[in-house]
Amino acid sequence: ITGPPGAGKSSFIEAFGQYLLDELPKISASGGKDEEAADADADERPDKLAVICIDPSSVISGGSILGDKTRMTELSRHQSAYVRPSPSKGVLGGLSSYTNECCSLCEAAGYDLILVETVGLGQSEVDVSQVCDMIILMVPPGGGE
Repeated sequence: ITGPPGAGKSSFIEAFGQYLLDELPKISASGGKDEEAADADADERPDKLAVICIDPSSVISGGSILGDKTRMTELSRHQSAYVRPSPSKGVLGGLSSYTNECCSLCEAAGYDLILVETVGLGQSEVDVSQVCDMIILMVPPGGGE
């Protein structure tokens, strides 16, 4: 999930993550909604959700300065969610140098869905297209095309 600073990426991820983990109905094998679906493979709701948030880095400590985890208070406390703020450490491209490895570790740990929030979007922040299967662009109202 990418977009310019202030577009609402973190707010969207918190609301979307809570929807995915708590409100998304189970889908039965026949395609109908069934809260008591017996077939686990037919369950569209992820069991575990990981969120990797790439933040701008402090020039003093090198750590994350925005702390998206503090803005995703409900999701970060959910028992089925893992929210990890990661500093960009000055790396251009919108990600950190180890984002791909972090996603691989989350997959190995059994997370069904991994959301990556980029540090922002500009003309040089295109690395997310090499790491993620799908890109969602968040644009604030009046943001243009």
